Amino acid sequence: MFGYILPNLESLQDSERARYRAVYCGVCRSIKQRYGQISRLATSFDLTFMAMVFGSLYEPQESCGNKCCPVHPTEPQEFAISEYTQYAADLSVAFAYHKLLDDWHDDKKVKSRLGATALWRSYRKAKERIPVQCTAIEQSLLDIQAMEQDALKNPDSVPPDAPANRFGLLLGELFGYKNDFWATDLRRFGARLGKFVYVMDAAMDLEEDLKTGSYNPFRNMDHDTQALRDNLEYLAASMTDAFERLPLERDIHVMRSVLYAGVWQRFEAKEKKNHDG
Repeated sequence: MFGYILPNLESLQDSERARYRAVYCGVCRSIKQRYGQISRLATSFDLTFMAMVFGSLYEPQESCGNKCCPVHPTEPQEFAISEYTQYAADLSVAFAYHKLLDDWHDDKKVKSRLGATALWRSYRKAKERIPVQCTAIEQSLLDIQAMEQDALKNPDSVPPDAPANRFGLLLGELFGYKNDFWATDLRRFGARLGKFVYVMDAAMDLEEDLKTGSYNPFRNMDHDTQALRDNLEYLAASMTDAFERLPLERDIHVMRSVLYAGVWQRFEAKEKKNHDG
């Protein structure tokens, strides 16, 4: 996805950092088992967080161990694999494939085109495993692309928050895919998380989008740093409110480090860089 849903490692104890790495490695190993070595490049913090939420809510059986890998060839890494790291693996491949296609569409970078080609077979496998989710991703991204293009032609034709709401709706569906007792709460949280992430990405890309003429929901709005932060803080409060309604206990401090601090790390680093000039 966007790479903002990551933990604030400084706020975690050593055992909590180890636990997060184990789930992250579990997603990575799940990708390798299901899609092969190259597809491991799709491993992301975003889907690791999703696997951790599901793991806390449903407490599935985990297969744990420690092994070396291409990134850590001499030092074995602990991992924890479950049905939810496997679901995260499927989604990781799907999102990575479409991100590369989107980059190719926007920038015509040969590297992105080659990457999408390399992931094509893996994406086909993912679509066989989670066809509903992959179709939802495809349709959502097409809808967002159409909204953004329409807004560039006629800014008044599309509400500024429409693309963010559409991405939120997608993430809500991916969180609530089991359609069980917790689906409503999971969809609410996923939708608010998705909207926050989309708007955060827009805030981070604003300067570049103003230069290139690309779509950005803040283009015709007040977009000084404080205004951007105010918008994001409002969305973050809504997101964390939905999160706290979920009956989560295991790994709760790790997940809170993501939502209350981790998601702000790149924004605050950019603020500091601009301030230091």
